[in-house]
Amino acid sequence: MNKIKLFISVFKSDTDIGGDILAPVSAGAALYDNDDPKLELCDDAGDNISRLNPQYCELTVQYWAWKNCSFDFGGIMHQRRYFDFSDASPYAYDNNRRSKKTYRIFDEPDAETLRRLKTDHKTVSSLMKKYRVIAPLSENIYQPVSRYYDKNDRRNYDDLALLCSVTDDLYPEFSESIRQYLSQSYSYFCNMFVMERELFCSYSEWLFNILFEYDKRKPEKFFYPREQGKLAERLFGVYMTYLKSKTEIPWAELPRAHFASVGGVTAKNLSFSKSLYRLCPPGSRRRGVLRRIKR
Repeated sequence: MNKIKLFISVFKSDTDIGGDILAPVSAGAALYDNDDPKLELCDDAGDNISRLNPQYCELTVQYWAWKNCSFDFGGIMHQRRYFDFSDASPYAYDNNRRSKKTYRIFDEPDAETLRRLKTDHKTVSSLMKKYRVIAPLSENIYQPVSRYYDKNDRRNYDDLALLCSVTDDLYPEFSESIRQYLSQSYSYFCNMFVMERELFCSYSEWLFNILFEYDKRKPEKFFYPREQGKLAERLFGVYMTYLKSKTEIPWAELPRAHFASVGGVTAKNLSFSKSLYRLCPPGSRRRGVLRRIKR
């Protein structure tokens, strides 16, 4: 039987998450105070970058899993964002249908919700027999990916120009893909994926090589919180663009599940708002207009 591990990035919580393939991991554990709740799995064990969590976010869990864990298929999810594995016919290399919303909102990740999302070994194993990569369904944001980043995240430095330069130098075969992705309007969010081990490792090596070199080249005074995590979202889109256009690797994109409340704590992020979801569904022109006028 294939060993499947879906690593869930959890921040300062002892919430028990059920499921035979779910592996919750305390993220940024190296920075916790002595009385902060920790899970059995922590990203500060072995080879790790746990202390970089304020910049790298859930990527510290990805790095830890890459360097320290054994699995045949590995994935990265978040305590408030899971994949919805219940879709019987996902948008994929052999299926061009993409009429569904990019995510749905649920109250919390309780046992019944996880059952509905089919976060079980049988379902994921069946998917991975057909696809080597599962990505979150990309969302039309009705503006170029680069413009959206510059509007919402850029702070006194041309981050994307540096990211392109680093990618050109380290992986010139991705030069076309990075510019293609940054100029299009379909964006990948959340740093979520499931991959067979070989691709999990090769993608992680590619990603962290680029980000670590980016860190060396950018003046530290211009860093901002969660920067590398946000850049990694763009790099995942670059990776998917390359994979789709330059390889024959079978892939699929699945919608996400967002949880409004975890461990009794309600999310403040608008992407968890049911009212906004109803008024401006993700991927809709109305949501696109809202994104353009935001900030």
